[in-house]
Amino acid sequence: MDNGKEFGQGVLTVLTNYIYWLALVNVYFIACNLLFLFFFLTLIPSFSNILVYCLALIPTGPAIAALFYTLTKLIREKEISPTKDFFYGYKINFFDSLKNWVPMLVILTIITMDIHYLNADPTTRNQIISGILLVLFVLFGTLSIYVISISANFSFRVRDIYRLSLYYSFTRMKNTTGNVGIVIITLFLMFIVSDFLLLFIASLVAYAIALNNQAILEDVKQNFVKTEETLFEHQNIESSS
Repeated sequence: MDNGKEFGQGVLTVLTNYIYWLALVNVYFIACNLLFLFFFLTLIPSFSNILVYCLALIPTGPAIAALFYTLTKLIREKEISPTKDFFYGYKINFFDSLKNWVPMLVILTIITMDIHYLNADPTTRNQIISGILLVLFVLFGTLSIYVISISANFSFRVRDIYRLSLYYSFTRMKNTTGNVGIVIITLFLMFIVSDFLLLFIASLVAYAIALNNQAILEDVKQNFVKTEETLFEHQNIESSS
């Protein structure tokens, strides 16, 4: 008895496909981060190497954009061609993602360095400033999730992407809280298992965030996309030509 399902559309088949797609996309994401992995594995773990890590993380921006582009398409269309979609998303997002990613990386690195040096001299004044910077780090990190998610799927000016991200950060508190929760759970798992865990669950984490932000992307498309062409539509136009 097939319960009205066509051949190949059973729960087990769908689950198997999703595991395969997520695993393959994860492999591509790791491959795009080999530069960072090289320095992370060869350098002695030290805060003095943070600038090297920062530079090595620059190629991670387009890889994250490709990850979100691919998994958002999976949520929207229920299927993907992992290789084609990931590297297509990587190509069309490459330069735009760097415009967003590099400033975010620099700002977060500067805040991290400031917190480190303030904690090295734990006076009352320094602890207060360190606490304020930590709050700013969390707020900017939360904003960055929206920046990456929106920029991976729509073509807007950088300042407009930040405006939209700031807008949704405060008007969609349920989604914002969800994003923060996903990040906290991921960090907790990394703490109790290993930092390398993120490499193996990157696509799963991105899928959870993309799923949480799907309603926001639809809202962007309905209320803020006019003459601008979305990357979704760009792909459809190109594939049909």
